[in-house]
Amino acid sequence: MAFLIGAAEAMSDPGGLWEILILKVFKFIGNYGWRIVFFTVCLKLLLLPLDLFQRFKMRKNQLITERLKPQLEKLQQQYAGDRQTLSQKQMELNKREGFSYFSSCLPMIVTLVIFFYLFAGLNNISQYKNLYQYAELYDAYTAVETDLKEVEFESVQVGDAVVTISWNKLSAEQTELNAKEEKTEDDNKRITDLQRAMDRIYDGYSDKNEADEDVPHLFSGTKDGAKFEMYSIKDLAQNASVEKYGEVKESFLWVSNIWSPDVPWRKAILSHDNFISNISGYKTYSKAAKKLKIKSDSLSQTEFDDMISEAKYNAVTGKLRSDKDYNKVNGFLVLPLLSVGLSFLSQFITSRLQKKSGQAAPEGGMGGSMKMMMIIMPLMMGMFALSYTAMFTLYIVVNSASTILINVITSIAMDGRSKKKEKQQTTGIQKYGRPDPNDL
Repeated sequence: MAFLIGAAEAMSDPGGLWEILILKVFKFIGNYGWRIVFFTVCLKLLLLPLDLFQRFKMRKNQLITERLKPQLEKLQQQYAGDRQTLSQKQMELNKREGFSYFSSCLPMIVTLVIFFYLFAGLNNISQYKNLYQYAELYDAYTAVETDLKEVEFESVQVGDAVVTISWNKLSAEQTELNAKEEKTEDDNKRITDLQRAMDRIYDGYSDKNEADEDVPHLFSGTKDGAKFEMYSIKDLAQNASVEKYGEVKESFLWVSNIWSPDVPWRKAILSHDNFISNISGYKTYSKAAKKLKIKSDSLSQTEFDDMISEAKYNAVTGKLRSDKDYNKVNGFLVLPLLSVGLSFLSQFITSRLQKKSGQAAPEGGMGGSMKMMMIIMPLMMGMFALSYTAMFTLYIVVNSASTILINVITSIAMDGRSKKKEKQQTTGIQKYGRPDPNDL
């Protein structure tokens, strides 16, 4: 029988550094939203020495710039009409005095490399979790569906007769008739009658050409010694998937589904097109089997293809998509707006620090490029936030906020240290006085 161990259980977590860290190492935090917050803070603390190294180099460059200010002004006057020579002479002077251009940029380069590497990992996690969460719903749906297909229901109309019969018995008879090489007119009519009876048990509704097409049939049956009534197999199976979703859904504060963007034009329960788009790395059996180590005897290609088909997806999520408690708008653009705002603020603070340390690029050329980056980077963060999952946007927000906080704290600490050092030097001069040249 298909899915003896369940589709979700047949999947292993994807490999990769970030996948292992987030899915396994940090699994003691149940909510994925708070898990990514904690992970981001830990990653930021791990990279803190690089940030401090960058600030130290920027501070050192600032002191060198302040000390060389008279010489730099002299060069500006001397080569006022020759920008290229002025730039070359400034670089020669800075290099001679120990001014470092590259060392203060190195941590930023490392951070960008980690960002894009982590982006790929978080995107893979989101795709996997979209598939895995749906597989859990599908398993709950399939378990009820399989169970009820064995139940013999009363008052099932098959052709002109009303009988007590199960869906599986109807299907078995239809399969036998379809296998006949030569079918009579009665055989074809019987096949049609069987299909209508199966559809009524499964879907619960009358034939579409009848006036009461929207009125479900009520069936009675006996299961485990107890009598019960139902409208259809699909109805109870969908109830099971709704109940399962309540157990496995991943929300975070105002975001209904963390595996989808924090936007008001998307619902928490994805349409089939959005679902396929969100599992792009796993939408074919070959890719999913390779990445998730799926064995064909636990989940075959036929079963996988049926599971993610539009018809099955709509059947499994049908009642969920009409549930107002679960299928709300997924968000209110809070995380995307925060990602843009914090990215701009971080760029602005970094630019001011570079200018203060003497590393700001001159007007025009590189200077113009730096100003453009202050616009391009926040817009790029906004595009990421609107295109990818709320989990990834949450990482951007927490990371940007941490960067700003570290910059502010280190700036205050370094400024305080400089003022203290200046005060000590001033106090020393006042206490001992300046030497009298006549005494020398």
